[in-house]
Amino acid sequence: MGAGAENYGPMEARFRKAMLPNLVDLHVHSTASDGMMRPGDLVRRAAEVGLRAIALTDHDTVAGVAEAQAAGAEVGVEVIAGVEIGAEFDRGVCHILGHFVDPADPGLAEVLVEAREGRARRNQQILEKLNALGFRMAMQDVVGADPEAVLTRAHFASAMVTAGYVKTYDDAFEKYLGSGKPAYIHRRHIGPAEAIGAIHRAGGLASLAHPRQLNRGTVETAAWIEELARQGLDGVETTSPDHTSNLARRYREAAATCGLLETGGTDWHGSPHGGVHLGVGRGQIAIPYELVEKMKERLARRAK
Repeated sequence: MGAGAENYGPMEARFRKAMLPNLVDLHVHSTASDGMMRPGDLVRRAAEVGLRAIALTDHDTVAGVAEAQAAGAEVGVEVIAGVEIGAEFDRGVCHILGHFVDPADPGLAEVLVEAREGRARRNQQILEKLNALGFRMAMQDVVGADPEAVLTRAHFASAMVTAGYVKTYDDAFEKYLGSGKPAYIHRRHIGPAEAIGAIHRAGGLASLAHPRQLNRGTVETAAWIEELARQGLDGVETTSPDHTSNLARRYREAAATCGLLETGGTDWHGSPHGGVHLGVGRGQIAIPYELVEKMKERLARRAK
């Protein structure tokens, strides 16, 4: 079903009426990974709330890009081909966003297949742990209606809520699926340099997503941003619902120190819960199209 005006959240409705044209959201997810809207419906929602451009950045897949771009051509929304790749990080994972990638690039496809195979192995292990804990679940319960989607822990959380094992999505992570919890499985990821290189070879820009999720202090995070810049990073997602104004300021300073672009987005998955809305996050986000122009300028300089 398409996204109609009757489905707006209150923040989205307010945003639609705001006198702020030419806004963008450069970090959104569809049912191609762990979002709740099909790519085309997501783009139609973006048009309805007034966004000029979005970047579809599904986890470890570009499968939804063609549908999203076709819908964008119909409704007048620029759809940037993107991806979000989970990369190995000291004592954890960092997520690298690719923008303006060529979805047909064979090198990128190879890296994404490797990433998805790692997810598949982990998903089976998570299911085994949940069953050992007494949850009677099969993989079909997790897959749901779209067997082609890239499964993430979010799918397990949703299945656990549906089955009545936990009350909320957050409960599933806090009690079972989060790092260090009984059903958590660490997944072997590719390294950041490999992710960045694959994005570059596919013609795109590579940015660090939501740096707060590195779970480091601001000084250590700035040091990691500097290290990633040496590995070829192009930008930092300084605008995110994850960030307080103070953290956003510190990330902007780190980006400026390293000569990196500032990117931004809501990491929107389409859930009516959690308070994050397309284009506005929790109400504090307004990303101008000027950012997209800066990204295109950087790509043009690289091409020379």
